[in-house]
Amino acid sequence: MQAGQTLLFTTNSQLYPDTYQTQVRAVFPDRLELLIPLHRGYLLLMPAGTEIRWLTPGLENQISTVLSRQPNQFSATIPQLPFPIHHTQVIAVGSGKGGVGKTTFSINLGLALSQLGQRVVLLDADLGMANIDVLLGLEGSLNLGHVIGGDCPLTDILLTGPGGIRVLPGSSGISALTRLDLIQFNRLTSGFRDLEKECDTLILDTGAGISELVLMFLSVADELILLSNPEPHAIMDAYALMKALAQRSPNLKPKIVMNRCESEAEARQNIRTLVEAAKHFLGLEPTALGWLPYDPFVTRSLKERFPLMLSHPQLDFSRRLLDMGKTLIGKPAGTVPAKPRSGILSFWDKLKEHLVN
Repeated sequence: MQAGQTLLFTTNSQLYPDTYQTQVRAVFPDRLELLIPLHRGYLLLMPAGTEIRWLTPGLENQISTVLSRQPNQFSATIPQLPFPIHHTQVIAVGSGKGGVGKTTFSINLGLALSQLGQRVVLLDADLGMANIDVLLGLEGSLNLGHVIGGDCPLTDILLTGPGGIRVLPGSSGISALTRLDLIQFNRLTSGFRDLEKECDTLILDTGAGISELVLMFLSVADELILLSNPEPHAIMDAYALMKALAQRSPNLKPKIVMNRCESEAEARQNIRTLVEAAKHFLGLEPTALGWLPYDPFVTRSLKERFPLMLSHPQLDFSRRLLDMGKTLIGKPAGTVPAKPRSGILSFWDKLKEHLVN
């Protein structure tokens, strides 16, 4: 599409069932600006949310949505192309409390998946402690807030990290997700549509606890990983998070990872406690993804801002993460049934009704 182009369309509204003609005023990465059509001497005042079906040759049956209306023009989404054949796997990592190692786990899991041939993007979705870029020694002045505000496309904020992974800084953009309008939401959708083509796995490092935004992320991802450690209060908080999730999505099947364990017996006992409690009291069907040993090299890697998967791939910690990565993507083929991937666009579509005001 280009400025000055004439387009034909119809709508899904019973008030506007005819064929109409408009002209493109301007084309932006996330929207079209179009002249309000005249029909039988009257302006066609379509409200926001009206679905447009394009009839112009080359655009037949592609869909847009009216975003906003001004006196002589209106904004609409870029015509929705068919979903890409390639669907990204969306993995959300959550924890009942802070300090259990969630961000360190997310980074190293991303590196494990990268070593397994996956193109990995980490979205720092922790509202209060967005720090993936800091832990990886990355520097960037842009974040998701700039994309939402229309200052830049999503691809401009991507940072290249070690081991082939990339990072989407969240920062202020995560808090802004709770008060989006249609134009802002479409900026994100447009950016993630482009990202889907070049990303096999998107890992969301969510905030700790049971905030509404965290629960939304965790409940609509392809895979939910719940991280805890053997401390009693961490186990209790992990159970509380599963209880909150069960109330809104009773069919969830979280995967549990027990971190900082002193022995396999300790790990298995605590995982069993969580699994049995969730099955008996919440009706959930969690499964064990694995466990990670306590290792002083983890703390050292944080200080040095260099992930353990890269500095010490031979450690039990690293090997176990690699095994978890294989489970998540179903390798070797046929040994573990891989869960169907719905894709990034489907993920954002499920969030739309909760995020757009």
